[in-house]
Amino acid sequence: REAEAQARRWQERARSGEPLDVAGEMMRLTLRIIGLTMFTTDLTSEADVIGRSLDVIRAHSIRAMWRPANLPVWVPTPSNLRFRRALAAGDRVMREMIEARRSGEIRNDDLLSLLLRARDEETGEGMSDEQLRAEVVTIVGAGHETSAVTLSWAWYLLSQHPEVEGRLHEELARVLAGRTPTLEDLPRLAYATMVVEETMRLYPPAWAISRTAKRADTLGGYPVAAGSEALLIPYVTHRHPDFWDDPDEFRPERFAPAAKESRPRFSYFPFGGGPRQCIGQHFAMAEMLIVVATLAQRFRLRLAPGRAVVPEASISLRPREGVPMILHER
Repeated sequence: REAEAQARRWQERARSGEPLDVAGEMMRLTLRIIGLTMFTTDLTSEADVIGRSLDVIRAHSIRAMWRPANLPVWVPTPSNLRFRRALAAGDRVMREMIEARRSGEIRNDDLLSLLLRARDEETGEGMSDEQLRAEVVTIVGAGHETSAVTLSWAWYLLSQHPEVEGRLHEELARVLAGRTPTLEDLPRLAYATMVVEETMRLYPPAWAISRTAKRADTLGGYPVAAGSEALLIPYVTHRHPDFWDDPDEFRPERFAPAAKESRPRFSYFPFGGGPRQCIGQHFAMAEMLIVVATLAQRFRLRLAPGRAVVPEASISLRPREGVPMILHER
């Protein structure tokens, strides 16, 4: 429904011929999707508040990650004050949603209801408001931004590779013939899946993943002390010439079944791996495929003249200045 609503909004915009920031459009779309699917709540009216909060939190976290030492967040530096205000603004939205559900104003059988009903197996206690807030913030933050970033890069890459776009259009016409895709259609959208997977190879939204070593070990001849932090960098591995021919080229065919089987398992890990692999992986893939299939049937997107798209390694691998594009109805 949300992808269809986005198509209707874009239809009006396409007729104007004015460029729009597709990255911002995808952020708002995936925020609506995560709010409605997980919490039966339309977060559109709060999109600006959540977006600004996440931008400040993201910038603060990146600066903290690269500094050798950081002051505690309670120290009233300008950066810490901005960070705390951003946290408070985002928390307000989440707490209001939780309070409305606890008070009985809203009754839905969704993820938030499941979390409210959950009980500890040993104590029988439910989650505190603080625990619920942490779960909700994580799901909203991680559950919309990474999908939005991937979709933004997908539109950009398709605009730069019309032969790939043409093949995608052929598959959509054959499988869907103009109708809105359903979950049952997704296994038949093989090339669309390859497009999304190749997008995440070149621009993995989680470009760096951290893990703490539980025990001392040796990796590639280097000693790793127990308790030390290791950074795994999908962006580097996904472009490593040992695993990928012409690694900087956009070639969705790399993800044909036979090609995938010939590569080492962790030459590609956009969702991480092991017991901490992203819990939203299948949701995200379904969401991105439905959005791509719905919108690509109706529009061609082209980068606005004279504009460049540059990646920025923030918490996610975002387009630094957005993705300014012009919509063309098909």
